[in-house]
Amino acid sequence: MSRECSKLNDESIHASRTAGRSYSRRRFLHISVAGVAGVALLAACGPGAAPGPTAAPAKPAAEPVKPAEAKPAEAAKPAAQAGPGGFTGGGSLKMLLRSHFVPAYDVWLDKWAAEWGTKNKVEVAVDHILAAELPPKWAAEVASGDGHDMFGFTQGGAINVFNKQLVDVSDVGKQFGDQHGGWVTPLAEQLGMFEGVWRGIPDYFIEFSTEYRKDLFDENGLQPPDTWEDLLKVGTVLKAKGNPVGIAINQKSNDANNSWTSLLWCYGASYVAKDGKTVTINSPETRTAVTFALELYNKTMTNEVLSWDDTANNQFLASGRGSWIQNPISSLRTIEKENPELAKKIYIANTPAGPAGRYASVSTSVWGIMNWSKNVPAAKAFLTDYYGVFIETVKASEGYNQPLLKDFRKKPMPIIGEDPKMQILQDFDQAARAIGYPGSPTPAAAEVETNWIIPLMIGQAVQSNSVEDAVGWATQKIEAIYSKYK
Repeated sequence: MSRECSKLNDESIHASRTAGRSYSRRRFLHISVAGVAGVALLAACGPGAAPGPTAAPAKPAAEPVKPAEAKPAEAAKPAAQAGPGGFTGGGSLKMLLRSHFVPAYDVWLDKWAAEWGTKNKVEVAVDHILAAELPPKWAAEVASGDGHDMFGFTQGGAINVFNKQLVDVSDVGKQFGDQHGGWVTPLAEQLGMFEGVWRGIPDYFIEFSTEYRKDLFDENGLQPPDTWEDLLKVGTVLKAKGNPVGIAINQKSNDANNSWTSLLWCYGASYVAKDGKTVTINSPETRTAVTFALELYNKTMTNEVLSWDDTANNQFLASGRGSWIQNPISSLRTIEKENPELAKKIYIANTPAGPAGRYASVSTSVWGIMNWSKNVPAAKAFLTDYYGVFIETVKASEGYNQPLLKDFRKKPMPIIGEDPKMQILQDFDQAARAIGYPGSPTPAAAEVETNWIIPLMIGQAVQSNSVEDAVGWATQKIEAIYSKYK
């Protein structure tokens, strides 16, 4: 995520686009996968609904920023005659999507969709709203059995939750895989499949790499950390020099969810087994990971991280004091615009590995076609042509949209493959995992994320200095959540 609340500058309020288009637009701060949206999603789905979150949602970024200049869209190609589902043109399509991290992507998509609609005689309407507002909107339309033809799902468990309302898209799912070198596994199948059937088409994921001050590392003869243990060593040195590292440890940050869940996986721990049902948080591996997290906090960070929201680590790096953070490239992109000299000193490294491997929790986006749609063939034709120009979507997103089809990951990838700083991100699919790993995303997994259980467990260990108490508390909370879904 992948589950981030609004990030500084790249998840910003934007005005409505040019008048005269055939669609409406609303621009809001972005809050993604595992934020308060998850509670609304689950609560809207009937029995076994999730309780309210245990803590307040993240605060939005204080100021909007100007959208990036849109890159020219490749001309939309008309769908093939008698394409998927027998589509030959005509009808209408309404889509409900989140406002993207990079405004230029939405500009590109809206222009391309309008051109596609004109060429195929389809009235296309694309609505973009705050991601936090998407889940209740999905639930409301499902309850009424009417609404948008297509959703852009931003929560990993959404295909599981709404499987009965989603059209079987196995025909195009298999087609796209065959045409474009296959899907990235296991992530794509976990996101798009329910019980072996494609109910959604994975669009992209957002990497969760690390950013560090190369000048500070060089001055102290340090290498960028490849493992969590490396981070402990270099962070101890840099904190003593007045340049601590920073990871949010609280209930206000989805970055905290991503980082500390990733740490668990890297140490062989998880909160649920591969079956997606058996709670596994109460384990020796979890205790090892939490013990390490406690030491990492004490030796490399300051107590400011206990009150960080998702803008704080960006600000921490931008201040010139921070030496290392874990975050998508949004933080560097912002600094490039605001402080180019500082940006030259900031480099990107991989997500840290642990004894069990290198894993990262990532935010995702998945297309779904709803079964009340009166123009399913048009929706499938739209997706067919969209994936036909998918490289353009990567370019328009400035490298944020990480493809889940292998051909689009061929090196050099657009944007990130052209910048030496970012080339390491071309292999991020190898580390990327969805919520609920090693199982598939489920409503219960989404509820664990939504209620911030993992970062709160780390916070309890830090504040009580008791690993046992923290793990015991998390075990009780997670078992209660999963018991509702048995």
